[in-house]
Amino acid sequence: MNADQARALAEEYLNGALPADEATEVGLHSFPAGHIAWSRPAEPPDPGTLPGVIGGACVVIDRHTGDVSIHPLLNPEAIAAQWPGPHPR
Repeated sequence: MNADQARALAEEYLNGALPADEATEVGLHSFPAGHIAWSRPAEPPDPGTLPGVIGGACVVIDRHTGDVSIHPLLNPEAIAAQWPGPHPR
């Protein structure tokens, strides 16, 4: 799965059936075993405004299988370092 395919899958997974004007931007970080995607809400006009949502999650898309798994929202490099890779079934 290449980065364009991963982005399309992540946008469908994270935004679902939202109308285009309500969909959030999707961030994507690629690493050798896959891709990490997360929702990037718009920046508030006032930087002192508290976020509407605290916490969150990201998805890891396995490069070889296309499997999607949900992980806590940490920095992408930390998630990539912990990714075990594909598991034989």
